[in-house]
Amino acid sequence: MTANASDGNPFLTQGRWYRGNLHAHSTNSDGAKSPADAVAWYRDAGYDFMALSDHHVVSDTTGYAQPGFVTIPGIEMHGPDPYTGERYHILAAGVSGFERSSESWGPQEAIDLVNAGGGIAVMAHPYWLGQSAHDMLEIDGFVGMEVFNSVTDVTRAKGFSGVTWDEYLLQAGLTWGFATDDVHWKHGAEGRGWVMVRTEDFTPTGLVDAMRRGLFYSTMGPEILDLQVDDDEVRVSTSPAARISFIAARSRGSSHLAGAEPLTAAVHERRGTEVYVRVEVEDAAGRIAWSNPVLL
Repeated sequence: MTANASDGNPFLTQGRWYRGNLHAHSTNSDGAKSPADAVAWYRDAGYDFMALSDHHVVSDTTGYAQPGFVTIPGIEMHGPDPYTGERYHILAAGVSGFERSSESWGPQEAIDLVNAGGGIAVMAHPYWLGQSAHDMLEIDGFVGMEVFNSVTDVTRAKGFSGVTWDEYLLQAGLTWGFATDDVHWKHGAEGRGWVMVRTEDFTPTGLVDAMRRGLFYSTMGPEILDLQVDDDEVRVSTSPAARISFIAARSRGSSHLAGAEPLTAAVHERRGTEVYVRVEVEDAAGRIAWSNPVLL
């Protein structure tokens, strides 16, 4: 999946940081806001980009882009999933080559069509779906999964998929973790999960290419300011945190709790058996930020 030493670690690259949401619905499917109003909410809230990802349809949002604010064509696709026995939910951004998805497409066909058009495919809210890492092993070509989905957290308490992510990382290899709103404008899910993408190319194509390479972190609010790895340790700097955790394969990670003062940095001493490390930063309000995994 990865081709460059910096993949998965945006702190090894150059560029500005851009805040965006990739999962939002409008009246073009089952959302309560019009496409114009849905896009305007994110623009007015200070986001740099967003993707409107209506069910089965690629909504044209090019007319809502403004200087300093980018829209990315998106869609949420569904169809029969032979591995779970349920309908799959696959989020896609940077979509081209089709305007609607079909319920007849299997998950691999849907992902292949996204990739053929230069987009990225993300497995949506796996915990909410009951989709395990094992269920994903026969599917190729997706770049990641939603580690946090706001609406499934708000409505079903099943928005956090970190365990599924770790199981996949151990069983199959690298894949990225995305935080999204999946907002329908009915449940107060907006503005609770987003990605921070680092790139020198602030265009739809540039943002999608950076996300394909994992050059972002996901967050509900906390900031990851730096992440460095050498032969002996993994070091992270953050906004004030109540807890900083280094998540690795099986029991190989470490976790650090704040004392009287919040944490703003932590170090994990490498043991040589971690396989991968990703960082979670939790603030005093319980909000979390997630780095992407780095292979060790």
